[in-house]
Amino acid sequence: MAAARDPPEVSLREATQRKLRRFSELRGKLVARGEFWDIVAITAADEKQELAYNQQLSEKLKRKELPLGVQYHVFVDPAGAKIGNGGSTLCALQCLEKLYGDKWNSFTILLIHSDIPECSGKTSCIIQSILDSRCSVAPGSVVEYSRLGPDVSVGENCIISGSYILTKAALPAHSFVCSLSLKMNRCLKYATMAFGVQDNLKKSVKTLSDIKLLQFFGVCFLSCLDVWNLKVTEELFSGNKTCLSLWTARIFPVCSSLSDSVITSLKMLNAVKNKSAFSLNSYKLLSIEEMLIYKDVEDMITYREQIFLEISLKSSLM
Repeated sequence: MAAARDPPEVSLREATQRKLRRFSELRGKLVARGEFWDIVAITAADEKQELAYNQQLSEKLKRKELPLGVQYHVFVDPAGAKIGNGGSTLCALQCLEKLYGDKWNSFTILLIHSDIPECSGKTSCIIQSILDSRCSVAPGSVVEYSRLGPDVSVGENCIISGSYILTKAALPAHSFVCSLSLKMNRCLKYATMAFGVQDNLKKSVKTLSDIKLLQFFGVCFLSCLDVWNLKVTEELFSGNKTCLSLWTARIFPVCSSLSDSVITSLKMLNAVKNKSAFSLNSYKLLSIEEMLIYKDVEDMITYREQIFLEISLKSSLM
C-alpha cells in the first residue's frame, strides 16, 4: 500500500521554510545546488526602486550578507497603472525566460514582491534599525531602517520604514509609516507617508463629489480633510483628475528634516484618530505619487548605510 503524501503546497512551504531557516548559516558562503534558491528575483514598482534595490544588493554582496553563487535579479514593473503582485509575477517570469530560455524551468526561484514584510503576529520584527531599550514595539509590527527613541511606542501590526523619531510619539496600531528623502529644486527635503495598513490606496473615484467614498485609516476621507483644514479642489490631487485616490491625494507635508517630517505626519494621523483639528494649510503638500517621483535614492541609501555602520560598530565593541 502506497504511503500517503503531503499535498504539493505543503511540501513546497516546508522546503521554503527550511531554506529560510538556513539563510543565516549560508551568508557569505558559496552555496551548492539545492542548498538555497538558484535565483532570487525581486520586483520593483519603478526605475528608482529598481536602482535602490540593485544598490542594496550590491552592498550586501560586498559585505557578504547574502549567500554567494546565487543569481540575484531586480525586475521593474511596466510603466503606467499599478499592475499588482499578479501582474508583477507574470512580468518577472517573462524576464527570466528572456534571460535563461528553457533552462529557467529547472531552477528553484524565490520571487519577492516590492510590497519593503510580514511578522508572525506573536513577535515584532526589527530590521537594520537602532531602537532605544526603553522604546516599545508591539507584536506583529515591523521596524526597518529606522531610529526610535526611548519615548516611542509602536502599536500592533504596524510597518515603520526609514523613520527617525527621538521625541515622544505613539504610533496607532495598524499604521503604515514610511519616510522618503526628496530632491526638490536641488534641495534635500523629507516627507513621510502615513496611513492605515488596511487602507485601499488603489481605490479611486472620478469626481470630487465622490471622494466621500474614500477612507483614510477607516475614516471618511472628507471628514479627514475637515480635520486638516484642507479644501476640496482639483489641486488637492496630483495626476489624472478623473482618477482621484489616496495615492494621488496631496496630504503629506514636506519638511526640512527627517524627524520633523515623521512627527508632522504622525500628528495628522493622530488628529484623525482622536478627531482633533490639525491644520496642514501652512505646509507644502505632496501625494504618494509625487513623493515617489521626487525621492532621493542616494540619500536614502546613505541613511541606511549610516545605521548599518553604527550597528556594526556597536556589535564589534560588545
